[in-house]
Amino acid sequence: MKKILTATFTLVLLVASASAQFGGWAGTVMNKGSKVAEASRPWTPEEEQMIGDRAAAKLIHVFGVYNNPDMNKYVQMVGSTVAQFGQRNDVAYHFAVLDTDIANAFAMPGGYVFVTRGALRNMKNESELAGVLAHEVAHVDGRHLEREIRDKKFTGIAVETGVEQGSSRVPYGSWANVDGMLTKALTNLFTQGYSPAKESEADKEGTDLAIKAGYQAIGLRDFLQTLSDLSGNAATQRSTNMFNGHSHPPFPDRIARLTKQTSGNSGGQTLEPRFKQNMNLVPTAEAAKNTQAAK
Repeated sequence: MKKILTATFTLVLLVASASAQFGGWAGTVMNKGSKVAEASRPWTPEEEQMIGDRAAAKLIHVFGVYNNPDMNKYVQMVGSTVAQFGQRNDVAYHFAVLDTDIANAFAMPGGYVFVTRGALRNMKNESELAGVLAHEVAHVDGRHLEREIRDKKFTGIAVETGVEQGSSRVPYGSWANVDGMLTKALTNLFTQGYSPAKESEADKEGTDLAIKAGYQAIGLRDFLQTLSDLSGNAATQRSTNMFNGHSHPPFPDRIARLTKQTSGNSGGQTLEPRFKQNMNLVPTAEAAKNTQAAK
């Protein structure tokens, strides 16, 4: 199953087109080029943004953005609330809902953060949403995807001098090389996740961000407990793509660490009524097709 998932998701990414699927920023990123640097040095802000644009475009092509402007606006509001307490002031964050039953969330370089419709369906209140989005913000704060690419040497980019691609300059390779690197990195992110150390860092830092924003401290922990329950149920594993330990460190370990971290913090808000008021999740035919293709 894991090999089939990897192969199918890779194939879908390889054929991703540049057609816009949603208005605003989600449509804009589909038409942007990319720049990439050697794996031996950090990306410049411009390189990070351009790579993030292209990575976000690939995810949007695979899943589509959920066609519910009000819900996307709500997720953007909650995400912006926690992101303002992040460490970086050189990133403009964009949040959106991916149209798939798979329960997951993703963070791309340059501030693109996605949560899936399947994840939202399994949340109980706004503090859980805030905790998940803050976890992804922490990945961006820590430049985790960039570091994963370096650690696993996904780049495969021939060091060239100034390859011109239309009106954009790709200093260390062609767009084809950039796309190949991103396909490998995103496939690994989707099927394996970040290293345990980076996930633990994002759990801790994300929970701190949610607390600073005024949310109940245990939001992320409670959602992870829900995912743990899903991963232990054969009937829900396939529909949500929750296979315990395949895409993240084992849930019990993460839940135990977060329980210890939040044990002294009993304040904060859950905002359950507002969350329920903004949840109007209706599966679409396109979502069912995209979910099946990604499995």
